[in-house]
Amino acid sequence: MIQTVHGKITCAAQHSFPLARLSAAVAIGLALLYAPLGARAQQVATPQGQTQNQAGDQAKTTDTKNKKKSEDSSTKDAKNLEGVTVSGIRASLQSAQSLKQNADQIVDSITAVDINALPDRSVTETLQRISGVTIDHFLSANDPDHPSAEGSNVSIRGLTQVESLLNGRDTFSSNSGRSLNFEDVPAELMAGVDVYKNPSAELIEGGIGGTVNLRTRLPFDSPGQAIGFSYGINKGDLSQKSKPSASFLYSNRWKTENWGEFGALIDVSYSELATRTDGIQLEPYTMRSDAAATAGSGLSTVYVPGGADWRSLNFQRRRIGISGALQWRPSKDLELTSQFIRSRYDMSWLEHGAIFSDTSFDIGPASGTTFDYNGQGVFQRGSLSSSAWNNSLNNGSVRFGTDTRYQTQATVTTDFSNGFKYNINDHMLLSGDVQFVKSTSNELDFTAFQAIYLPGTYLDTTGSAGMPQVSASPAGYTTNPANYFWSAAMDHRENQVGLSRAYRLDLEYDFQDSNWLKYFRVGLRATDRSENNISTPYNWGVITDSWAPVDTPSKVASVSYYPTSAALYSFSNFFRGNVKIPSPMYFPGSSLVENYGAAYGILHPMGVSSGWSPVQVSPADLNDQGEKTKAAYGVLYFGNDTALGIPFDGNIGLRLVRTDVDTSGVVQLLNLSGTGVPDAQKAIWNGGYQPLTARTHYQDALPSLNLRFKLTDELQWRFAASKAISRPGFADMQSFVQLGYVLNADKTAVVQWNGLAGNPYLKPQRATQFDTALEWYFSPTSLLYATVFYKDIHNYIAQETVPETYQGQQFQVTRPYNIGTGTLRGAEVGYNQFFDFLPGWMKGFGMQANFTYVDSNGGVNSATNPYTNATVTGVDLPMTGISKRSYNLVGMYEKGDWSARLAWNWRSRYLLATSDVATHLPTWSDNYGQLDASVFYRLNKNMQVGLQLNNLNNAVVRTLMGPTSYGGGVVDYRMYNRGWFVADRRYELVFRATF
Repeated sequence: MIQTVHGKITCAAQHSFPLARLSAAVAIGLALLYAPLGARAQQVATPQGQTQNQAGDQAKTTDTKNKKKSEDSSTKDAKNLEGVTVSGIRASLQSAQSLKQNADQIVDSITAVDINALPDRSVTETLQRISGVTIDHFLSANDPDHPSAEGSNVSIRGLTQVESLLNGRDTFSSNSGRSLNFEDVPAELMAGVDVYKNPSAELIEGGIGGTVNLRTRLPFDSPGQAIGFSYGINKGDLSQKSKPSASFLYSNRWKTENWGEFGALIDVSYSELATRTDGIQLEPYTMRSDAAATAGSGLSTVYVPGGADWRSLNFQRRRIGISGALQWRPSKDLELTSQFIRSRYDMSWLEHGAIFSDTSFDIGPASGTTFDYNGQGVFQRGSLSSSAWNNSLNNGSVRFGTDTRYQTQATVTTDFSNGFKYNINDHMLLSGDVQFVKSTSNELDFTAFQAIYLPGTYLDTTGSAGMPQVSASPAGYTTNPANYFWSAAMDHRENQVGLSRAYRLDLEYDFQDSNWLKYFRVGLRATDRSENNISTPYNWGVITDSWAPVDTPSKVASVSYYPTSAALYSFSNFFRGNVKIPSPMYFPGSSLVENYGAAYGILHPMGVSSGWSPVQVSPADLNDQGEKTKAAYGVLYFGNDTALGIPFDGNIGLRLVRTDVDTSGVVQLLNLSGTGVPDAQKAIWNGGYQPLTARTHYQDALPSLNLRFKLTDELQWRFAASKAISRPGFADMQSFVQLGYVLNADKTAVVQWNGLAGNPYLKPQRATQFDTALEWYFSPTSLLYATVFYKDIHNYIAQETVPETYQGQQFQVTRPYNIGTGTLRGAEVGYNQFFDFLPGWMKGFGMQANFTYVDSNGGVNSATNPYTNATVTGVDLPMTGISKRSYNLVGMYEKGDWSARLAWNWRSRYLLATSDVATHLPTWSDNYGQLDASVFYRLNKNMQVGLQLNNLNNAVVRTLMGPTSYGGGVVDYRMYNRGWFVADRRYELVFRATF
């Protein structure tokens, strides 16, 4: 039987293998492996990096007398447990626990059974079960108005700078910049996931938060043929749409008489999901002292919200994944591997939103009424009116937009790699691989707007469960199309292409006769990555309005005048009936926004000639960057059983990295030709672009140290120290300057020269980090551990405004800089156990639990107005994404043919955005917990059926806003409710079989 020791190939049977035959085998293998790379270089992406079974490779023992034998056994056991033949929660826990206990560094692992035991439909949702790992529940990290039914945006110990590896090789999604969107990857393709929170020098650099390594299966992981498939149907209680999921795996290996052993594997996954999310929101509160707002309150200052919004979003996702692998072992000393994985993620969502479109300071009580306030002067309820818009449609009513928005995105990531391992002799192993990755992402975002002046608007902010209630009168007003008009449209497009080629070569030397030294690894790695992105601005344009009249009786494009592309939308069962809103209402039809190509031809004839037209790509929308890295590392592994009175082992290493950056872009000059400024200024500033290029480089030395002391056979203490980096995002490094200006009231002089820019000279964020852990393994499936960690972080990236000169004129230009330092400290505790001491059927019960505490200091995170780029004074904010507390609690049962889990995941409040683009205020996600469950019944040794359940507690995602700065040192430090969102309770019926 051939095994792997430290990545070395060993074989029980010894055969001669002449040099000539070896040379022929290597030549044929390389030809077979690299030929597809050239043929598919323009279509496919290739993985690169370390070998497949990284966690298994790291399983070591300290019994130096029987070192090789024990390591062979340890690696074999880990592999068998990770493979498709694993069955049962106990085996899963034993596998993950064995990997953690025997690893050379602090690592948490999830095996194939864990991934499929709960209804985690993506790797992202699987990762949240690990201590210290949290996820968001929003469609994107910077969009707090659109929660997601599926998890997104992985953080480790509160830091989003996470290095993503696939089979030990760096990989990425083009729409996520440097990291992989883990939700793009089907969980069904995974053999396991490893999370490194203080990585050693041999791991690829890139994450100050940590490193996540996704492992797919290899044919040599199984002893022979393996076949598996699954099928499921999932449905949500709000969306009321049934969607399928399926997967299929085939793996086999064959021994030949003259050409050694071959293995092949194919793993395919397909899944669809349909969900609905309902949301109710309050507009920002404003501090008021005017007579209309304070009337009847007896207060001199009150706080009044601008109004309310309500929206319903229907989301659909299709994810297709395929993973393939070929392995060839022509002799006991040589192994060749080729791996391929491709994931396609197609997403679309359609939203109907009734959005407050008035002016907050002009909201007052309706004639003859007053607002109700609490003791602190905060608005509770009242009838709203407005005098902000004066036209034939407005009689003191509040303006709302009825917006229909459609966004579609397609992301394809392909990773293709070829590698080899060769035993030079009994002491030396040479390995290497070549990887090619290609990721593309295309996005279209289109919104059509109608408007209505809603009379009799009554807002109560103290409704059911504290959620707002909204009504309007007369009741039939919202069903009359004559009360609506077509107001505007907006579009946005993105096209992103990322390519990466990587090359790696490693050498390992075993010290077989040393009492202290175990083995030594050295390696070289080089990468060449390009990022070519197009991202247009959000292109808003009017159709018609009171200030943009058209030739109709009402002077606007009334929906009754142009009814064809409009439709009533009823908000049926909104918030499961717990929130009252005006309904139904007229909206632009879904057929209009879903047919972007025809929208201009439909909308333009309704409106003014200078109105909205589709966005055009300009040179300022392009972001072309190239990046090359060169790295070398060395790691020495050591250990001794007697010198300190207790067995200990560890490793010390150093990774040297050089990064070269090459960017190209433009300076977008001002165009003052249409203003009233002097002719001399018009002659200088008449628009156009100037080319802008930048080249830079930086070096990093990243040492690491890992120590493990075996206090008893069950109790061990670890210590880890290292330095890590996270390179700046490609968006921050864009070579781009957009110059702007502000005119005086009569538009005859420029009173402010300003600008926005990227910064290609940014340095990486750097962290010095320490971990110490005490781990008690008191049975094969029982574990209690505690970890304390500390990170000292430098080169935080934040926006800063400094003077810059262009064509003799000084501008105040805002761009990102490395300007901050900070610290992160905290602790994790975890516990796993099956209660085998209980009698009879109760032996099947067990529990998993973990808790994480994170505290941060320093950093740079001030609130900034996204339109004026002015820093909001008097407000100190934490770093985004950091929850002080998070925990998991999982109840388990496995006895006979039944197995079940009930899992609760919770995280405390954290900052989502320093200045939300909609409110201009810091926005927070409040405490959030979700309950999921699964139950499976094994029909026989090969087949099982199950039910998986998500969001059993009907969790509400709640967002907050504040503090609010009014300038001059006046700050309202209250946290106001911003939004409440509820998504489907989902269930899935599943059938699985393995042979």
